[in-house]
Amino acid sequence: MEHGTFLNVGEFARICHTTRETLLHYDRKGLLKPAYVAENGYRRYSMKQYFDFDLICLLKEGGSTLEEIRNCRACCGKEGFLPLFRERIAALMKEQERIEHRLSMLKKLTAMSEEALAADTDKLFFEERPAEDILIYPVDSDKITDRESSVECYSACLLNSMADGNAIDPPLGVIIPEEDARQGRFRICHIFTAAWNNTSLKNALRVEEGRYACLFHKGTLESHEEAFHALLRQTAAMGLRVCGPVFACDQMNYALAETGEVYVAKYAVRVKKQPQEEPALQSGPRIP
Repeated sequence: MEHGTFLNVGEFARICHTTRETLLHYDRKGLLKPAYVAENGYRRYSMKQYFDFDLICLLKEGGSTLEEIRNCRACCGKEGFLPLFRERIAALMKEQERIEHRLSMLKKLTAMSEEALAADTDKLFFEERPAEDILIYPVDSDKITDRESSVECYSACLLNSMADGNAIDPPLGVIIPEEDARQGRFRICHIFTAAWNNTSLKNALRVEEGRYACLFHKGTLESHEEAFHALLRQTAAMGLRVCGPVFACDQMNYALAETGEVYVAKYAVRVKKQPQEEPALQSGPRIP
């Protein structure tokens, strides 16, 4: 052995920016054995083993277990670690998609919570909104307006959405069909959620772009019905007509420090200027 060719455990650990214990653990696992073991049991590593250690670190950071790395090293052919690289790329891309979805969801929840905190409740305002794709799920109109059974409705919606390969994702809320809104009936027929890469599903709905009359309301379930009527009265008084379903978007008040049975929702309905003579009913998105 030439002097200076090998490093002891401490020296090699310093070069690799790791600990003696980690190197000894890798040795016991058969993952990175010393290049040379002296008669007195002292371990010696070669400088080129630094790259072996670096590769192990890279694969670990990519999600591979020590056992997977060891098996790949033991069984690799001419492709070396390429099969494991490809496997980890596929797994990390899937994980990246999951993280991006969670990040998007948290950003939406944050924006909605901030909007709810800053909202001037029970005051009509208008928004120009782009087209949007949502998923709709039918609900029992009586159950959804009951405190206890409404949770069951949302749970069933979550189950159906997961069966569609989707996830409950903001915006989330309920829909009152246009025909009922025109008649002043607070009749909820659907729960809606964002369409996460599933716009081809049969229960997908394109919400039309346009001018929307909006109103925030904070109160009990009973007071929300009055808020719905207030929205319709105020738009009618301004010479506007409803031309689509009414969407009541849940502002995720459970994420805020609210107590009791208080709910925050944002009501929105597409409106147009009322003509001199009321024509036959012209619907926006049809909600069966």
